[in-house]
Amino acid sequence: MTQKNKNITLVISLLVVLFIAYQYGFAKTFTISKQVTVLQNQKQAYESAPAQLAALATKEKQLDEILKKNNVEGNSLQNNILKTLNILSGDASFTIIAFEEPHIYLDETSQKTTTTYNFTLQGDYKSLIGVLYALEQHYSFGNVINTSFEKKKNFRTGKRFLQCRILLQRLN
Repeated sequence: MTQKNKNITLVISLLVVLFIAYQYGFAKTFTISKQVTVLQNQKQAYESAPAQLAALATKEKQLDEILKKNNVEGNSLQNNILKTLNILSGDASFTIIAFEEPHIYLDETSQKTTTTYNFTLQGDYKSLIGVLYALEQHYSFGNVINTSFEKKKNFRTGKRFLQCRILLQRLN
């Protein structure tokens, strides 16, 4: 064999040895190294979980104190609906005539609670339809299950006005 053939054989055998070493030694080391980093990340996540839980508990206590301070305890959804109606009444030309206590129904078989809110608005037809549209499309208070429009007359002033009674139902 000539020197050139020996060098070519040496380079080829060196490449084959490197390939075999990679297949049997280095590849396994790289996969194990990746697994170790994944497990270390999981370990850090598990170690930080109690601290996150404690932080969430203190945040919950702070939020409960704020809610108690603002007198928003069990009626937060009712207050939110009333607040939204007040905001919408500022933009449109309607007034809130009545906002009754919610009716709560508990289904015995499925153990689901259905809350129905009943309120009456007074204004022109276009603004009342706008409020209904906003309640259905822009806010997630529940489903508008019934609306009834009633045209009434004030006999003292002789003026006619439109009232809309709305039933808003929320499944809990």
